[in-house]
Amino acid sequence: MSDYILKTYEKGYEVIQEKIGKEVANNWIYAHQTPAERLKEVYSQSDFEPDSRHYCFKGDNLVGFLTSKVLEEKEDEPKKASLVFPSVLPGYEEVVDLLYEKAVDTLRSKGVEEIETYASALCGNQVELANKYGYTFVKDLENIVYTLKVENIDEDVNNKNIRKFDKKKDLDAWLKLVKKYDDFNDEQLKRTAEELDKEEYLAHFIIEDKGEIVGTTLVYRNQIKKSSANLAHTYITEFKYLEQLVAKAAKVAKKEGIDYFLIWLFGNRLPLKKHFSQLNTNYAQPNAALFRKKL
Repeated sequence: MSDYILKTYEKGYEVIQEKIGKEVANNWIYAHQTPAERLKEVYSQSDFEPDSRHYCFKGDNLVGFLTSKVLEEKEDEPKKASLVFPSVLPGYEEVVDLLYEKAVDTLRSKGVEEIETYASALCGNQVELANKYGYTFVKDLENIVYTLKVENIDEDVNNKNIRKFDKKKDLDAWLKLVKKYDDFNDEQLKRTAEELDKEEYLAHFIIEDKGEIVGTTLVYRNQIKKSSANLAHTYITEFKYLEQLVAKAAKVAKKEGIDYFLIWLFGNRLPLKKHFSQLNTNYAQPNAALFRKKL
């Protein structure tokens, strides 16, 4: 243990934080990590507290980190903080306790009485850590994530009526669906349209019936875990269209070396659950849950 050095945030840590975060997340089902440029924006804010970020080094090498934040106080409520359980490289699991205990001690010194965290079965051992450290389950997030192994998808489903998205022809009608299901404002819609040309989008499919889009999905490769992809903006009016789109996406996945898909339902998408529940999924649960602990 004496070989490890704990530090709080210093300018320049953003790049190594992103690097280590990606290495850790590559072992998760849903791999994600905030980019260094976005971290720089957050850490330059006037209300950012350097001692809310904890880093563990072995020699000159970062092996793990933890992020936390003291939340705005509310009348008649205990002082609270949020915390994300440590991201630690494989082989350095003992560092998890070191980072967690240091963060809790720091929060206690600031008068924090209660910690909350969002834990997900899709992100390593977060749920196990919530139980280990004595957190109490509060509620699930109001969303659902489905995972589908490509090898389990029936590719023989008739999908001859599927065609590629034509930006010139389909964009306006497609954006109306995005607005309907995701409640995007004009700025978000504009940004979404601009991002359609990104190389991460491997395919964009459309199904039409009588001039109306009745099914659509985008195959979006995860940029950390290249063997996974999101079926993004998946909107359908009937299960048969979902089945066809998934079968078509599976052909792309096999060509691109993708092993499994993730599909997210939330907000105005949740009524589509009646269609998604008929899929042969490997996982269908809220993607995370809120846990709390009193100090």
